[in-house]
Amino acid sequence: MNKITNKISVATKQKAGLSPQSKLFIKLISLGNLKLDKLISSELEENPCVEEIASVPISKNDIIPSYDDSLIQIENEPLTLTEYLVEQLRTMKIDKNFKKIIEVIIFSINESGYLRLENKEILELLKENIKNNYSDMQIEEAINFCQEKFDPPGIFARNLAECLLLQLKFNNSHNMLLKEKIILNDIEMLGNSEFEKLSAKYGLSYEFLDSLFEEIKNLNPKPGEQFDNRNIGSYSNDYEAYVYFDNEKLIYQPNKIYKEIKISEYYQKLLDDKSSLSKEVHEFLYTKISNAGLLIKTIKERNLMYEKTIRLLCEIQTKFLKNGNKYLKPLKLSDISSKLNVHESTISRITSNKYILTKRGIINLKEFFSNKIDSDNDASSVSIRFLIEEIIENEDSLSPLSDENIKEILKTKGINIARRTIAKYRNLLKIPSSSDRRKAQ
Repeated sequence: MNKITNKISVATKQKAGLSPQSKLFIKLISLGNLKLDKLISSELEENPCVEEIASVPISKNDIIPSYDDSLIQIENEPLTLTEYLVEQLRTMKIDKNFKKIIEVIIFSINESGYLRLENKEILELLKENIKNNYSDMQIEEAINFCQEKFDPPGIFARNLAECLLLQLKFNNSHNMLLKEKIILNDIEMLGNSEFEKLSAKYGLSYEFLDSLFEEIKNLNPKPGEQFDNRNIGSYSNDYEAYVYFDNEKLIYQPNKIYKEIKISEYYQKLLDDKSSLSKEVHEFLYTKISNAGLLIKTIKERNLMYEKTIRLLCEIQTKFLKNGNKYLKPLKLSDISSKLNVHESTISRITSNKYILTKRGIINLKEFFSNKIDSDNDASSVSIRFLIEEIIENEDSLSPLSDENIKEILKTKGINIARRTIAKYRNLLKIPSSSDRRKAQ
């Protein structure tokens, strides 16, 4: 009992011994950008010694906007689909003329995210507004670039088939040549579940066709409409940063959607001139300016810790960031905290319910972490689940692999795990046993 009492006493003393700045830092690292903005708004209302730093919003008036990347601030309101695409464009290090073509293409899509103009019409727009000579090949290259580099997947397609194929490629779907044939030539037949006709035409099993049908059902035929009539919907603008790779260099673009503040020069000068102030007024101004200075300083420290943490996560999990869950390495909170020389709770606060925007879409920072499996090639539990799924997907459907067979295949890849672990992961993936898979034939 005495030991427990002593522990509580020590913990209470440690908590009580935290400096005001440490307490504020702990509070701020727990807040996402929108909550931080609310805290700053409260400070602006309650503290007369604080002023908001004016920002330059994105212009919505120009049909083809001309903008200076360094001046753009993201407005604290829902983004339209167009603004979301422009935001991605401004972070890309590409040729200015190429960027101009993409600007026109962005403003040529409809609310569903499809291109509404033909290549020759985009050429005409460029001639009218930019006065430069571009070729049809340059337009096609720019469209292909947009389809590959921009989020959400499937955006900038010219028809439904192209939209679906773009999303399948993004998802690293297998047998793409065969799927492309079916989607381009017989998408209606597939949509109507006419598996008998498709099976006869392409020599495919019902299982393959059913799997493709289910795969397509999970795609978005109108990727732009998730923005709720051109307003951002499932995509929140409350992410911490836009992170991408320029060649092999990691680029970190902070998403400052919160208000930026400074101490009022007027009140600072007033405080400095002590002779003109009563004791009460001097104490009031000193307290308010000190509080504001502490908040501004701690926000900067919060942002620096966020950048260090996110950069380190992305550097460790580069392959995951570029190629998906299959490449996720084992990583724990303590791995990051030890490298940054901070407490594990600090990393936990930073990564809880926080997001970054990437070429693969918005990613929860918690997705960067995964438990290590006892294996020779340092595999994570998430990556192994994807390997198991891939092995079963490519098995001979007439002779399904047992968990013991899968164990042996993984062993050749340097992954030594128990058969019961494979069974557990297979159940998590909702994949039946080999005997049940054989019966399903």
